Order: sequence, then structure tokens, then C-alpha cells
Amino acid sequence: MEEPQIGRRLAAILAADIAGYSRLMEENESATVEALRAHQAVVLPLIETHAGRIQDTAGDGILAEFRSVFEAVTCALAIQRTMADRNAAEPPTRQMRYRIGIHLGDVVYDGARVYGEGVNLAARLEAVAEPGGVCVSEDAFRQIAERSMSNSSTSVNRALRTSSARCEPTAPSWTRRPGPRSLPARCRCPTSRRSR
Repeated sequence: MEEPQIGRRLAAILAADIAGYSRLMEENESATVEALRAHQAVVLPLIETHAGRIQDTAGDGILAEFRSVFEAVTCALAIQRTMADRNAAEPPTRQMRYRIGIHLGDVVYDGARVYGEGVNLAARLEAVAEPGGVCVSEDAFRQIAERSMSNSSTSVNRALRTSSARCEPTAPSWTRRPGPRSLPARCRCPTSRRSR
């Protein structure tokens, strides 16, 4: 059996998980699993729609790879809008809200999956994102800003230009804030405080 070829490449990595998922499982395991599956049936196709590739969906988490950071961020915003709409009818204690981190960086590819520091940094950004929020690395943010300047009709451009005082899930705003281990990042403010 031939060993897979291992190489490196530049990729935009999206890492997401549901805030407070453990609490939801403790409260009502079967209802939580059922709701998660229903949400994933709607959310996961958004990754492919935005030219992404799902790497892993363990538990409540999502790990996806994109060739374009712009597509990764556009997808993240679509996921958050979709989840805000789906959560509107749910009581606040049963809402499932993703925290999403995005990093543009070098990854190791073994023919099937991506690994390495690029993946780890996206996961660390996800950990500091607010529920319903998106946190991107400074490298990813620079790419978005350059692309947004030439395409003013995109939702990403509107997100970049929105005042940080407005923090609604459907009108994202971006603020500078330190990431893990002083990783520069831009995070979208949510309407409520972080919960695990």
C-alpha cells in the first residue's frame, strides 16, 4: 500500500463550534442531538456553496478549508445569518449559536485532510469568538479588506464598514482585539455575552 504524499499549501481554514453545547446536552440530550442534526442539514451545504471543503464535523464542531479567505468569511456570515433566523423561534436557553474562527495560513495536506499551525490558529480564534460571532486573523482580514475595496456590494464589505457600536447578528461589525497568544485578530461583535 502506497503512503499518501504529504505537502504544504496556503488555505483559509474555518473552525466553528456551538457555544454552550455541553450544557444543552446535559439539559436534554436527545433534543439537542436532533436540533444539531437539523441545523447541520442546512449549515453544512453552505460550505460547499461557498467553494469550501468540509474536513471534519466531530460532535458540534465544523472544520472546513477554503481556497479563498473571502469565500470563507462570506460563508461564515451566511452561517451566522442562517442560524440567527433558525434560532428566532427558539427560547434563548435552547438556541444554538456558532462561534467561528478563520485563519489564512500554511497547512499540511496528506491527500485527505489538512493539519498544522494554520488549523490550530483557526481553532484558537474560534475559541475567542463570541457566540454568533466571527473572529478572523489579521492575515485573513487584510485579504478581505483588499477584496472588499473593489466590490462594494458584498456583505463582507458592509460588515467591514459597519460601526463597531452596532452589534446585531444580521449587521456584523468588526473590532480589533487580541487573539490567543497575542495573535492579532478582528472579531465581529455579537449581541450577547459569551457562554460555554
